[in-house]
Amino acid sequence: MNISKIIKVLIMISISTSANSKDGVWQGVFDINGNGNYDFTGLISDNKATAYTEKAKVIYDGNITTEDNKFIWNLKMYLKDGTSFGTAEITGEILNDNIMSGKWTTEPAKDYGNIYLVKLKDNKVVDTGKIINKNWISKNKENKINISINENKISGKDKNNCNYYGQIKKINKKIYFAGIEIASCGASDGVYTGMAHIRKVNNKNNLIINTVNKNFSFFLSLY
Repeated sequence: MNISKIIKVLIMISISTSANSKDGVWQGVFDINGNGNYDFTGLISDNKATAYTEKAKVIYDGNITTEDNKFIWNLKMYLKDGTSFGTAEITGEILNDNIMSGKWTTEPAKDYGNIYLVKLKDNKVVDTGKIINKNWISKNKENKINISINENKISGKDKNNCNYYGQIKKINKKIYFAGIEIASCGASDGVYTGMAHIRKVNNKNNLIINTVNKNFSFFLSLY
């Protein structure tokens, strides 16, 4: 499997050719059938969108369209580090270029709720650049993963001897494209693509990578 060719094609598709005010990292809360609140972080580059919620343990991948101050996210849903299980649609309004307020529904489960997101400021998300190139360690105590990024190339291994290879590339000021191949790991083997960003948590850099393939998701939180 030639991951380099796949990644080069996807990067070319993903890179926006012009500045886009909705591009960036959006964070907020949503409820599920009137119960909540649940965290939600969405990453947008041009019309491509990914997202995750750590509390509800769901990863999202899809696209966003906008017209005037209206938006629609169409997303495929995956269990965190698990299988695909449905789709979600988020619709609403963009207020003052930095707030998204709307509603969401899912299929086939027919769940629903309200959602409120704020575009994160520069001091909350680190600009894309050379800072990505270092050794990173996951905070997952059950299966610690060591990842090395050197010249934007990924290599690593976890305590179960699963191997990780790939690339990570800047696609806008705050977001990276991430392509990771998992090998020697059984059912989860394969190429995963998605997005990543570095946020500040207690003055430490926290690299979040959320990726998917046709059937599964792969989520990493690294320090």
